[in-house]
Amino acid sequence: MVNKLATNIGPVFNRSVDIIKGMKVPEESYNVIRGQNYATVLLNKLERVKASPREFILGILEEDIYLPDEPFVIGHADTVSRTAVVSLFKLRQEFYGLPEDEMKIFSRLFKQAVFFLAPLFGLTGCRNPKCINYHSRDMFDIDNKSEKLCDICQRNITRR
Repeated sequence: MVNKLATNIGPVFNRSVDIIKGMKVPEESYNVIRGQNYATVLLNKLERVKASPREFILGILEEDIYLPDEPFVIGHADTVSRTAVVSLFKLRQEFYGLPEDEMKIFSRLFKQAVFFLAPLFGLTGCRNPKCINYHSRDMFDIDNKSEKLCDICQRNITRR
């Protein structure tokens, strides 16, 4: 799935994508009380493995993540460190008691990966619910948005 994601995500941002060796989720990110990993700690860890400050890094993990003031988190990005993370935990059909569907999971992962990488490239969230850069409130929104940037977001990304 990661190879397919790298192949598909590069053209969206007109960049080459490298896959780096997987790493363990840092123990210090795990909150025993919540049973989740703190997204900010994960971003800090990703920032430390960057070879250059100009790099962008996207981490994909199976574990559930959280932010203190958010009830439902799928991913998180930090424009300063140019890092983002997306969790497959709530993107999987099994989380909702439904049978596994790899195509649906990949589509959701791709859409959310683009959404969380977009601010690193200077894009703000889009108001068009069909744009991949639209801020989805739930799985219905994710499933219903396109796998492409709208014309406005596309123009903004190509100017950078």
